[in-house]
Amino acid sequence: MRRKIAVSVFLFLAMCVARSAAQGTALKWNALYWAVGVPHMAVETRLGNRFTFNGDVVWSPWESVKGRPMKGVQVIPEVRFYPKQAFRGFYVGAYVSYDWYEVSKWDHPKTDVQHGYGTCIGLTLGGQIDIARRWGMDFYVGGGWHYGWYYGVDRTTGQHYADWNASGEWIPYKAGVTFVYRLGMGRKSE
Repeated sequence: MRRKIAVSVFLFLAMCVARSAAQGTALKWNALYWAVGVPHMAVETRLGNRFTFNGDVVWSPWESVKGRPMKGVQVIPEVRFYPKQAFRGFYVGAYVSYDWYEVSKWDHPKTDVQHGYGTCIGLTLGGQIDIARRWGMDFYVGGGWHYGWYYGVDRTTGQHYADWNASGEWIPYKAGVTFVYRLGMGRKSE
């Protein structure tokens, strides 16, 4: 199942990148996430003069963080509005994300692990700046309403301690200091 999800995400991103470079497409790497060992890649492509589509994929491979698993995959399709022009300055984004996870909540024993999936509806505030002809930086924060479905397993026995459950909460959801590489759309040619 995880392999199918990974292949689907890869194909989705490949289709975004394959979109005409003349339309404007950028590849992005979130330095904050990579610094803590959580790969985070994104593709942003122009939809119009002031709108872009941004697709993020986040993968947390951690089997143990202070004795607790922190594993999961998150896909975040987002539409962004730039008041000036696509890829320039301040923007507001709206997204619906999807995630799969295997985590141990901070307020549960370390042996209790929740396996589940969820969705989030949220907003992003950010801005892009140029650092070279094809290179830029994207700074952003976002949050929203996350709703998850999960069940609990005791890691020592393998037994379920809780059947399927659900919960929702408002949470700060993402932050980024992202390096941006623009395919075929350096600033001097625009």
